[in-house]
Amino acid sequence: MIALGVLSSIGVSLFKEEMLVPMLLVMGIFTFFFFAFFLLSLKRITILNDGFEIHSVLLPFSKQFYRFAEFDYSEKLQTSSGEVLWLIKDGRRVVSFSSAIYKNYTQLCQAIGVQTKEHFSGRDNAEVVSEYNKVHLYGGLGFGSFSVAVMALMSVGPYCDGKVVSLGIFFFSIFGILLFGGLTRAYLFSYQNITVWRGQVEVRRLLWPFRVKYYLLDDFDGCYDVIIKSDGQMGSKDEELRWLVKNEKVVLEIGEWEYRNFEALRNAMRIQLLGRLELSYIQAMKYSLGKTIQL
Repeated sequence: MIALGVLSSIGVSLFKEEMLVPMLLVMGIFTFFFFAFFLLSLKRITILNDGFEIHSVLLPFSKQFYRFAEFDYSEKLQTSSGEVLWLIKDGRRVVSFSSAIYKNYTQLCQAIGVQTKEHFSGRDNAEVVSEYNKVHLYGGLGFGSFSVAVMALMSVGPYCDGKVVSLGIFFFSIFGILLFGGLTRAYLFSYQNITVWRGQVEVRRLLWPFRVKYYLLDDFDGCYDVIIKSDGQMGSKDEELRWLVKNEKVVLEIGEWEYRNFEALRNAMRIQLLGRLELSYIQAMKYSLGKTIQL
């Protein structure tokens, strides 16, 4: 509906007879992919002595086998749709089971022989390399690019059709391009390639990978575990961060939103914990931009 609304806003009529077939084709394709994605998320699970097998409902001949010993730990989380069990390996979620999908969810949890998070300690000498959460990365990039394209088409579309573009529409289009382009750049700026090994930290920004920063964990005064509180609307949830600070200012920020292996990165950075902060998005942004942390 958003795509059809954009076409309508730039002057493409949705009610002409020649547009009926393309519209139905586009909606049919989106509907097909939606149901295919939903069916791919449904798995049949068979618990064995030392592991479990996963069979896809949509592709029953495709199966995966996991041994319980492969995973570092298991963790349960409460969501708006029920409880979810995560099986974590190298700091990132590999397999998840939801009570909203499986009727015998409790039996599955009891049968899976993976230790809980409380009994897991990180590996001391292993090199830990950050892994981007590609769903959030590509989702933000796609939304930003789509918004910039819409703003550009507001003035380019009528001009290509031979219509006169008013000065107000032109300036509004330029403002939208700069706004959404700037927001997309700011969003991507938070993504960094981080490598942690034996007390050393190497950092490269996604937008500028040629500049490398090196830190020693001993250089930091300590770290804060930060919870950014959400309002709970539209399924949003609290976000967890770790801030490494020097002279009461944030030097390095690691968030679970950006990194799939957030837990592994956090366990690898073993320095003095200065406390736990619960902040709003605005407060966290001020500290990230250089404001002194005052408790």
